[in-house]
Amino acid sequence: MARSACPKCGKFSFEMVENTPEHSNYKLRFVQCKACGAVVGVLDYTSTELLIKQLEKTILKNLP
Repeated sequence: MARSACPKCGKFSFEMVENTPEHSNYKLRFVQCKACGAVVGVLDYTSTELLIKQLEKTILKNLP
C-alpha cells in the first residue's frame, strides 16, 4: 500500500490546522504537511455528520 507524501517536500507527516481565510466569515480546517506547511486538503470547520446526529437527537426527543 502506498504511503501519502507531501507533494512539495516528500515528507509523510500531516496535521490539521484551523484558520479563517482572509475575506471569509468562516473557519476552515486545513490538512497540511507538518514539515513544510503545504496545504493538501481543506475541510469544513464543523462536522456535518455531528450536526445531523445532534439534529436527529433533538427531533427524536421532541416526538410525541
